[in-house]
Amino acid sequence: MPESLSPDVVTFAPPLRDLGVDSALICSDLGYRHGAPDMIKELIDEVLPLVASRIDLRCGFRILPAESVKLTTGIASVQGVDFSTGPIISHELKHSTSVAVFAASAGPRLEHWAGEVMASGDMMRGYIIDAIASEYVSMAAEWLEHRVEEEAGKRGWQITNRYSPGHCDWPVSEQHKLFSFLPEHFCGITLTESALMLPIKSISGIIGLGRDVKRGAFQCTLCELKDCFQRRDEPVTAVERT
Repeated sequence: MPESLSPDVVTFAPPLRDLGVDSALICSDLGYRHGAPDMIKELIDEVLPLVASRIDLRCGFRILPAESVKLTTGIASVQGVDFSTGPIISHELKHSTSVAVFAASAGPRLEHWAGEVMASGDMMRGYIIDAIASEYVSMAAEWLEHRVEEEAGKRGWQITNRYSPGHCDWPVSEQHKLFSFLPEHFCGITLTESALMLPIKSISGIIGLGRDVKRGAFQCTLCELKDCFQRRDEPVTAVERT
């Protein structure tokens, strides 16, 4: 069930069973696109059931008022705050009249667990825990995107893809601007002076909204950063639309 923090801000604790995080997905994240060694599969199968007791998954969004977005090449101005999103994202946001500012976090306990396991010398198990935490927060952001789509539909709007600082030439430093639109410690997230999100397993960004917007090509096909650790060759399909 959503928790309403204000008329335009909601948060969720998405059910883990709805996120589609399984052994095959984690194997793919670890680079085993065509089958992982049995030892890796066994470690993943051992760790996955333990995650539920150590994850504090939260996500949420705020939809800004209509006509709050103005776009020029490389700049998205949201209620007078200028974001240097770069030409790729500003182009994909064209026709947006509003945006949903969103964030998701897996909480601190999984990353602490991963660090403790690595410090004990079990690097592979720690790396698998870390990968699972990353996948859960990524899939939570995808799950949240569908909730934004549902809310946008009530207003007669469609949505774009979601975009985050650090992608497609949008500077990570603009996290501070982004979080200025959200309540303090939204979803348990704080920012360092250098704009690093804490907990580290967190995602934030914006989604364009409007009557004439549409989802573009899968995001990784838009970005020229070929060695990004988050790059996928194909769209994730584990979360089904509801």
